[in-house]
Amino acid sequence: MIPTGEPSERGQLIRATIVEYDDKVDECTLHPVAPDDDKQITEWVTAQQGSYVSLDACR
Repeated sequence: MIPTGEPSERGQLIRATIVEYDDKVDECTLHPVAPDDDKQITEWVTAQQGSYVSLDACR
């Protein structure tokens, strides 16, 4: 796993973690590299393969 992007205004890097499954659609989770303990399970977004689009497509 490699940190991606630039630090946010709060100074956190975001990591993309991809989990590949044999029996269901793969998932990508975006989460802080080093979250505070109280925010460790609340500052993340997970999407299934096929439900996200490229940034260029949204511009």
